Amino acid sequence: MHWYGQIQLWRRSGLIGGGFYSTQGSGTQLIINGKIIFDNCTSSGYGGGQNLEASGSASVINITGELEFKQCHTSTFGGGLYASIRNKAVIEINNASFINCSANTGGGLNLNLSTNAYFAIYGISSFTDCNCSLFGGGIYIMIDGGTVNFNQSSKVMFVNCRCSLQNGGGMYCSISNFGQMIVNNMKLNNCYSRRDGGGIYASIESEGQLILDKSCEFYQCESHGNGGGIFAIIDSTTQCSFMIKDALIHQCTSLNSTNSSLSYPRSGFGGGLFLGVNGDYSPSTELIDLHGMKIYNNSADKGGQSLYIVMIKIEEFCKYGILGEYVKGNYSDTYSNEQELVGISIDFSTFNDSTSEIIEQQQQPLEFLWRILGILKSAQVVVNISNPNGKLIFHLEGSRMVPGYLNVKIFELRDKTQEEIDQEEQQIKYKHNKNILKSLKRASTQSSIALKYQKGNHKQISINSNLKIKQNTCNYKNEIIYPPEDGLSNPISIEGEIQSEQKATIEMNDGSWLNYKQKVYGIVISNDRNIFTGKEGIDIEVDETAAVQLEIIIEEDDKKEGNGIPIGVIVGIAVGALALVAVFIIIIIVAVFISKKKKAKKVVRAYGPEMRLRNLPMENKFPQNSHSLDAVSKAMESITNSPTLAIEDGKNAVSWVSGVDFLARS
Repeated sequence: MHWYGQIQLWRRSGLIGGGFYSTQGSGTQLIINGKIIFDNCTSSGYGGGQNLEASGSASVINITGELEFKQCHTSTFGGGLYASIRNKAVIEINNASFINCSANTGGGLNLNLSTNAYFAIYGISSFTDCNCSLFGGGIYIMIDGGTVNFNQSSKVMFVNCRCSLQNGGGMYCSISNFGQMIVNNMKLNNCYSRRDGGGIYASIESEGQLILDKSCEFYQCESHGNGGGIFAIIDSTTQCSFMIKDALIHQCTSLNSTNSSLSYPRSGFGGGLFLGVNGDYSPSTELIDLHGMKIYNNSADKGGQSLYIVMIKIEEFCKYGILGEYVKGNYSDTYSNEQELVGISIDFSTFNDSTSEIIEQQQQPLEFLWRILGILKSAQVVVNISNPNGKLIFHLEGSRMVPGYLNVKIFELRDKTQEEIDQEEQQIKYKHNKNILKSLKRASTQSSIALKYQKGNHKQISINSNLKIKQNTCNYKNEIIYPPEDGLSNPISIEGEIQSEQKATIEMNDGSWLNYKQKVYGIVISNDRNIFTGKEGIDIEVDETAAVQLEIIIEEDDKKEGNGIPIGVIVGIAVGALALVAVFIIIIIVAVFISKKKKAKKVVRAYGPEMRLRNLPMENKFPQNSHSLDAVSKAMESITNSPTLAIEDGKNAVSWVSGVDFLARS
């Protein structure tokens, strides 16, 4: 059947479907291309304006045109439209509007789906000033094994919808038996319920699933029970799922009901969202996921300004993942009020039967459950003395430091005493001189005559007075928290597992703020940029002595500031110069001996044959008291038999060959 053009039904009434009733069986199809207006239509049965029923495979109702319901009413289900979809049947609606419609259940629209049925809205739909007395001021949805899809191309708006007695000011949905509801681009403004779920009330069981997928918004919704924006109750024993991928909940409120028939536990919890879980939920299943929840300026009279959770394993749920990621949404550990997210570790059924005293004693902020307080054992910073305003490298040791979340606070503990300053200067000078001596030895070891270029070798001087940090000495001047919140700085590198020993490294490009010569610094860490801890994970605000004193490591290059020639090279040049001087001295000495030897030979040849003494006694030929020849002989003997000449320098020697060998080679 095809409907074309525009049809207006005014003040129609009937037992089922005041203005229009249609039922479709297997293999049948109804297409409405035009626009149908239902104005002031009423029914004593289902569907004040229209009743649509589709059952069986290939049974399809496709409204490609537009439906408009004005001031339609029924005393039962579906003030504007009632739709029953069963056994794989399909109903799809493009555009629909419901204005000031009312019913006992489902003020504007009532949907019943079962056995793989399918309903979709893919155009623009609005529910304005619709109301009910029991469930679902705008829409009531019962899904028993089917699927409801508010398509990504759709836009659905609820404005000023109300439930005067029970639950679900904007929408009431019950999802079971593998049923599924997917919500996109839905906005609920100023909706109200007398009890739970000012915006949406959702009951999920028997492996049902509710997904708030994209661009959902709850604004100024109000309940006089629990869950100003959303109330969701989940049966975790049957693998049910509730996920928020993208939903903004703001300025919603949950008020403590003035109705004397309501007990204390039944009202005033969860201004934005109330989540109640029956059974023993296992967080590892990830069936409950609030990653996409965004909360602002919500309020609740009793607890959980934006979120209240009732769950037996609430601690495990909060600790699953990283720092409460499955529960916190956009909650900031640094800036948000701890009362924004509150919960209690009991079953939902037990919660409803508990006294106010028990609830007050057992409920607590959820941040307490996922919070990880870091433990800092030691902290060092490496400073290059040749460039004190340059890069600083910090080395931290501890545990429970969360990668991607770790923050470090560095602050001045106190001024150094003059005694400490003098002592450290002496240590620096001593180490500096010691380094020079090591450089001299290293230079002489690595070179004999030929000088080899030696690269700079860094020396570290530890300055640590080992003074205890006394209480009340922290003045927190010149406080620095790293990394800054601009997101432009180098991340903190962390090695090791959270619960084991860890090492963290921080590189700061600007070290001009560190006045290590005159100040003593303390350091603490935080995984939330809110609570900073130090030794043994103790909060610095609780005990000032928890801060770890920052140890300064001076990094000194083997070159003088302002001079490009390394000390090792200078030392090598000096040693080489001394060696050359020694060579010249040896050459001169050898030359003198050679000269004397030649003169001695000439004297002997001066005596001719005629002057030679013959037949004289030996003692007359060579008198015993004559020392001239002896002196020459001894000199030559000393040259001939002398050991290798050496010039000692420390442990090393510059060696030369003997004089005779030298003469022979020359």
